[in-house]
Amino acid sequence: MLITSQQAPKKAISYYRHSAEDKQENSVAIQRQHTEKFAHEHNIEIIHEEADEGKSGLLANRPGFERLFNDWIENPQAPHFEYVLVYDVSRWGRFQDQDQAAYFAHLCKRQGKEVVYVSRGFPDATNQLISSLETSIQRYMAAEYSRQLSDKVFYGCVKVSEQGYSAGGTAVYGMTRQLIDVNKKPIRILNLGEHKQIANERVSFTPKNDDTTEVVKTIFNLFVKERYSIPDIVAYLGLKEISSANGKLWDRSKVIKILTDETYIGTRIYNKTWGRLKQKSHQNPRSEWIIVPNAFDSIIDEQLFKEAQGRLYWLLPSNWRKGINAIKRARKNIRNDIFQWLFNKGLTEVEAKKITWELPIIFSVKNEDKDVSFWCFMITESTRRFDNALAISVVPGRKKVIDDFFLFSIKDFTSTNCLIFSKNSSLYHDAKMEGSRIEEKITQLIKQFKQSKLRYRNKYQSVESW
Repeated sequence: MLITSQQAPKKAISYYRHSAEDKQENSVAIQRQHTEKFAHEHNIEIIHEEADEGKSGLLANRPGFERLFNDWIENPQAPHFEYVLVYDVSRWGRFQDQDQAAYFAHLCKRQGKEVVYVSRGFPDATNQLISSLETSIQRYMAAEYSRQLSDKVFYGCVKVSEQGYSAGGTAVYGMTRQLIDVNKKPIRILNLGEHKQIANERVSFTPKNDDTTEVVKTIFNLFVKERYSIPDIVAYLGLKEISSANGKLWDRSKVIKILTDETYIGTRIYNKTWGRLKQKSHQNPRSEWIIVPNAFDSIIDEQLFKEAQGRLYWLLPSNWRKGINAIKRARKNIRNDIFQWLFNKGLTEVEAKKITWELPIIFSVKNEDKDVSFWCFMITESTRRFDNALAISVVPGRKKVIDDFFLFSIKDFTSTNCLIFSKNSSLYHDAKMEGSRIEEKITQLIKQFKQSKLRYRNKYQSVESW
């Protein structure tokens, strides 16, 4: 009888992976050593190797991993082999979806190839349920390792950002990265690709004080002080043959990005987006941002920046569209409530709809400028037949768009039918009313509406008793 070593050896492809966050004992050389020892002990001949050095196991799009499947496992022209040898489950991948790890192992099985984890050895054929359970647990542990590591890195970045320092990334156009010592004293400017060398050193930002810094100042001055439009600024920069951050021509989106970046007033912002563990990124709400004002020297004065935001808000279609949509929602809700109220009072559907649509109810988006709220309400000439107008303030982006109620005298409006006031004005305090008084004021407006109609015809007598 022949002993095992005299039998024809089985064939195998080995796969190794080592990423930057892994410890040295997981290096490709050490994985190869363990795998070759396992193969020798089990009379297996390794006919080919694939490796991914410095590649994360969170995703499958690794060059070596893809070659393993494309050139060997799923290639009918590849030499015959029975096994895929991998040091352990984590080397196969730290997939956050454990089904994904099982999926790739299943693809191997469909092609008649068995994935064998060297550190565990061959699974017990007499107790496959326990073996599968062990594999599932190890897949979870591999994924959990990455999650825990990601959390540690994230909270470390949060701590650094809360102190006003950079947690990574490049500087914005017109600024540069500056190395700072433990006493917050500047050491030197970091060139592109350079990083700090000592743990207690920190990286901050500072104006570059070159042509790019002057371009940032020019953009803000043209927009705020010279009242240039965005296309005019783009044209100006083009005529001056000034290049953008990527060396190409300026366009609308690049100018807006400059005008809206709070970095230029010395504010450090972190966690604007979520994109950890190689998962699809998404925008975080501002409430989750790490915001540190006055973290470093600014290029733009804070007041100039605020004025730019105030002017930019209504120039951006996305913003005024939000305002228009908020007014539409508020108008629809108010009209539905008034119509139903009138209908319940006994008016016909036609009468209730006529009154609802002709009542002097006006709307304005609440604006913020220099930390002060202000409104701009407008009326039509037909509204001047009333003594008063019910004014409703709306706030875009909220589930409940209606904010405040005001009752103005028509005499308060200028000859251009416009009324602008701020929260600091006496008009705000005199005209503001509580929501509980809305029914009373609408009743008064309906009486005014009835009186204006009686000049021409006596059609709405059903509201006389109010």
